[in-house]
Amino acid sequence: MKSQSVGMNVIGNNLANCSTVGFKAQMALYADLISQNQANPGEWTNNQQDSIVAVGQVGRGVGVDDIATNFTQGGFESTNNTTDLAINGRGYFALQDESGSLFYTRAGDFTLDSNAVMRSPGGLALAGVNLSRHESAKPAHTYPSESDASEVQEDVAAENETSSDNAAESATPPPPPVRWDVAELTPITLDKFTSMEASATTSLDISDVNIPTDAQSIVSNDNPYFSLLSHYNATHAEPLDSSVYSNSQALTLYDSEGTAHEVAIYYDGRTVSAPNSAAEFLIAETVNNAETAGSGALMSGMLLFDEQGQLAGLSAYTPTEPGNTDLSTWSTANLSDYGLPTFSLTDDVPITLDFGIRSQAGWTSSGTADQVGTDLANLSLLADSETASTAATAYNNEAFMASHVQNGYGEGVLSSYEITTDGIVKGTFSNGEMVDMWQIPIARFTSEYGLDRAGDNLFVQTAEAGTMELGSPTNENFGTVISHSIEQSNVDLSKEMVTMIVTQRGFQSNSKVVTTSDELLRTAINLKR
Repeated sequence: MKSQSVGMNVIGNNLANCSTVGFKAQMALYADLISQNQANPGEWTNNQQDSIVAVGQVGRGVGVDDIATNFTQGGFESTNNTTDLAINGRGYFALQDESGSLFYTRAGDFTLDSNAVMRSPGGLALAGVNLSRHESAKPAHTYPSESDASEVQEDVAAENETSSDNAAESATPPPPPVRWDVAELTPITLDKFTSMEASATTSLDISDVNIPTDAQSIVSNDNPYFSLLSHYNATHAEPLDSSVYSNSQALTLYDSEGTAHEVAIYYDGRTVSAPNSAAEFLIAETVNNAETAGSGALMSGMLLFDEQGQLAGLSAYTPTEPGNTDLSTWSTANLSDYGLPTFSLTDDVPITLDFGIRSQAGWTSSGTADQVGTDLANLSLLADSETASTAATAYNNEAFMASHVQNGYGEGVLSSYEITTDGIVKGTFSNGEMVDMWQIPIARFTSEYGLDRAGDNLFVQTAEAGTMELGSPTNENFGTVISHSIEQSNVDLSKEMVTMIVTQRGFQSNSKVVTTSDELLRTAINLKR
């Protein structure tokens, strides 16, 4: 009866927590108590006397062997709160108290306190890793010499598969999932007043641009490969009339103070020896009615294409005297360590220009733009150039400026945030930039059945739980994080009601044993009367 009452307490606790966020149901496991041997002396025919001929055992009842926890996944309930989180799969959120002690929970109903710290209803802070990793400076091109290792491994594995039966053995194993150290954990803070300092543009990548070279406008007879620059005059309302170029591409660059500069790249076809083709380009800041004709002009150059329309060469010249359009003051551009030509805004911060071609050996020659004249062979080109698959093209169809990537931005303030399935808290700032701010790790244990309940939907680690590991969601069996959701209790009401009825019947039946035994004893006592 005592054991059945413990089982009833377990059932009552489950029913009481049928609506508790992230609650895991329990079950009372019973085991019979050690039995008492019953031996009767007797005599076997043709055998020794006093031998044991009838050995039997009488049970002494039942005891509660264990209170097991059901760790199966609970259902998800959608909410309107970004900080409401659920784990799809195994694992736990790690929480910290003021002393830094760790607790673990499946209940992800977090809110922000007055200090913008994500906390559980019990006041514990959600622990995470501060990333502050910027995402905007992704390269637009991948060159053959730096192709992604995984792609190379896939190609090698594919070749091995066709040439050998042991391809699986030669394939490179995948990298291990990301692990985090407990020392890296700190309370996750999402302060809406978080600001981002301005950053100057240092790279400009032009990706998948197509420039039909058969479209040619007004060409300078003396300097056909610097016609755009020759016609550029910033003292006019329109520094470059639309009649002198065929296409243009607008973009925004930032100086070291975070000031935005509206810049345009102008393109126009140029005649070269068939079957090759070429296009002139001019990069200039949008200015008008300036004091000097060359104000805003930043770089002038040529894009050379082969007979298939693929980029094969590039020249680039920049002014040695800003504001001057005299070709004698324009010389070959400086190259970055990466082999890309550079130009600068007003603050002399170099900006690399990447059309999908770079040099591995500097320029073929150096000099000023006025030395080129009408001979294309006088152009200084990138030496020992390497071309990416996404480099500029010159197909004779409609021009398109697919995209450009620049890594500068002005000052901004956090305007919104989101939490991805891999536990990354991404912040979007008023300047349009997105930053990986926090990583929410998932904790897992050698045996989650060894965890102790601490109330408030919390578990604490014990020796029986074994080793605890912190990992990034979506890796191995760490589970994934789902925002705008909370995990419901996994209590099965119908099953609990059935178990409760069975336990009740068991308790009642055992009580009959007590009353019946009492009647037997009373009858035995009355025999003496």
